[in-house]
Amino acid sequence: MNHFHAKAEWIDGAWRGLVRYSHKADYWPVMSGERPAGYASREKALIAAYQAQEKHVNGTIRGFGDKVCAARAEAERLFRPGRKPVVVERARARPL
Repeated sequence: MNHFHAKAEWIDGAWRGLVRYSHKADYWPVMSGERPAGYASREKALIAAYQAQEKHVNGTIRGFGDKVCAARAEAERLFRPGRKPVVVERARARPL
């Protein structure tokens, strides 16, 4: 099973947001500092769990910002509207 999931459960007298990541088998609580965060309502815990999941997907998984930005800048340089494309020379691979 390789998927993400977020849920809210009543644990120890408070609602806890729990997130399951694809690379981990168990649910992990949404943390507030070094302790699991407790919420007053199920909806708030569920929103926090979905936000933690979204933060993981957009930050940890897609955390190659330098490479993405460099590729985009290169593409914009090559395909500027109304201008001639810039010729980019690539370094040749060294023979083994």
